[in-house]
Amino acid sequence: MFKKSFIALSLMVLPLTASANWSAGAGYANLSDSDDGESISLGVIYGAVAYEFTKEGSNFSLMPELRLGTGVSDDKFYGAKIEVERFTALSVRGQYNYDNGVYLYVMPSYANLDMKASFRAESYSNDSWEFGFGGGIGKNITDKASIEASYESYDGTDVLTVGFKYAF
Repeated sequence: MFKKSFIALSLMVLPLTASANWSAGAGYANLSDSDDGESISLGVIYGAVAYEFTKEGSNFSLMPELRLGTGVSDDKFYGAKIEVERFTALSVRGQYNYDNGVYLYVMPSYANLDMKASFRAESYSNDSWEFGFGGGIGKNITDKASIEASYESYDGTDVLTVGFKYAF
C-alpha cells in the first residue's frame, strides 16, 4: 500500500517540479505585542531558504520556506529587558505571480521564538512554538532578485517584515 501511495504522490508532484527553483534571502522583522496598555517591539534579522514549485503555464506557485533569525534590538516590558535569542519559522506560501513582476502571497506558518527576560540580575528564558497566518507582496527587480514586505500574526503578536530574495 505504501509503495502505491508513494508512486501516486510522485506522479502528482512530477509536473510541478518541471520549473521549480531554490531561493535564498535575508530581511528584518519587527515583532510587536501589547498587554494592558504596555507594548513591546523587538527587532530580528533573518536568513531564509525556499523552494518554489510552479506548474508550467500557471501564475500560481507553492513555496515552502525556512527562516532562521536572531535578535538585533531589545525592549523593556514592565521594567524587564526583553530580547530575542532565536527566531525560527516554517511557512508554506501560496503565491500568485503577475506578469509585471509583482507577486502576492498568503502563508500559514509555524514559528518558534526563543526570548530572554532580565530583571535585576535575574533572567528567565521562554521558548514557544505558535501557528500563525500572514500575507505579503513582492516585486522582482531582476530575473533573479526580488524585494518583499509581509505581515503575520501569531497569537496576538504582529510580525512585519521587509526582505530580499535571490533565486538560483
